[in-house]
Amino acid sequence: MLWIKCCVVLLVFTYASHADPVCSVPDSGKASVTALLLNMARSVGPCVTPNPSVLLALNLGDKTFDPATADLLVKQLKEDAVTKVSENLPFSSGKVALYVLALRSSCCDITNIPYSNGKLNLVSLLEKKTMEEIKSIEKKKKQPLTTFYQVALDVLTLCVVNSHVAFQAGTTLANAVPSNPTSPDFSVDTAAVAVMGFTCVLGMDAAPSKTISSVKHALSVLINLMLNNQMSDGIIGNIYSTGLAGQALTAAQSYYTTTSWNCPLTLQKVLQEIPLGTFSLSIAAAQVLPFLQGMSYVNVKDKQCTVDNSPRITVEYTIVNNLVEEYFKYTIQVEVPEGSTLLQVMQKAAQINSKEFSFSTTDSEWGVFVSSINNLAGNNNQRTYWQFFNETTPLQLGVSSYKPTNKEHILAIFSKF
Repeated sequence: MLWIKCCVVLLVFTYASHADPVCSVPDSGKASVTALLLNMARSVGPCVTPNPSVLLALNLGDKTFDPATADLLVKQLKEDAVTKVSENLPFSSGKVALYVLALRSSCCDITNIPYSNGKLNLVSLLEKKTMEEIKSIEKKKKQPLTTFYQVALDVLTLCVVNSHVAFQAGTTLANAVPSNPTSPDFSVDTAAVAVMGFTCVLGMDAAPSKTISSVKHALSVLINLMLNNQMSDGIIGNIYSTGLAGQALTAAQSYYTTTSWNCPLTLQKVLQEIPLGTFSLSIAAAQVLPFLQGMSYVNVKDKQCTVDNSPRITVEYTIVNNLVEEYFKYTIQVEVPEGSTLLQVMQKAAQINSKEFSFSTTDSEWGVFVSSINNLAGNNNQRTYWQFFNETTPLQLGVSSYKPTNKEHILAIFSKF
């Protein structure tokens, strides 16, 4: 099993700053946004192909959900990246960019992913693939190896990770933008991602003057493209491009007159579409949720991953079911920062071994309640539940309040009440 660890101690993070949303979801629409986020999170599973856009949407959200979902996605994306590289499977520049952007949003070390042949540096891989795209654009009548959408993702991601290649890539992409783009090469989706990339590049330190000039011109052209594609009901392009366009116009709001965009109308239309199932596919939800949260992919750059220097403790954690068939007993040792709660110990165990230590919770007036472990749920009719012990002593606090000590043995036993 690939050991998944996000930067060893890069566990505490905040957002340094981000552009204020042009408009905000009213209180009456917040339940719909939460439902959309929960539905998207349910698309994640051990047998489901990981989607980096889903991880991005989870990490850009302003609500705290079960971090086990994000941890599983991190694990899957790292393993999938290693598989693609080690087995020489297709891994286009845009796909690499999305993996880097998503893993960076989880404060992972994307330059040092261990695998059998040493370590995988996804930033170096992205730089290499982007340079190949640049050469193709400059030599083949301004056409990339893949698409301009992918190149726009490359520019955005290289900027987010502060790669100097972002300047060259941004300049090349900007010079490829026609003064009056009408071809499929620059759809609303592509324009939106490019606008986010250009906005990010313009915020980088020491940008060359030729880059600033080219990027500002292309940025203006593509913002106008999106604004000119506003529909009377608030949709920009089509309903599925509206999420990315909303992100872009939020990120780039200082580069246009905000009255040019009827943001509340766009927001209203998106909210109306949620209960209709328009965004039921995870990729559709993942692209629209950051906009609904007043965020954009550019905000990943603002995320500050700080070092947690607190002492570490080791906790032995055992789950036991001797009550119903099929019986099981599994034990794992988990290292966490001193002062961690039992819930955090369980989350770390699930991150290391999701097959056996996965669990689900519900919120109650007493705090977080563990409803199932290893796919075995308590049942009120059968009077069964998961009870937690320190060796043989039942815990008097809930999992979100109890803080294990070093070398403590915690047992979760499926019991009757």
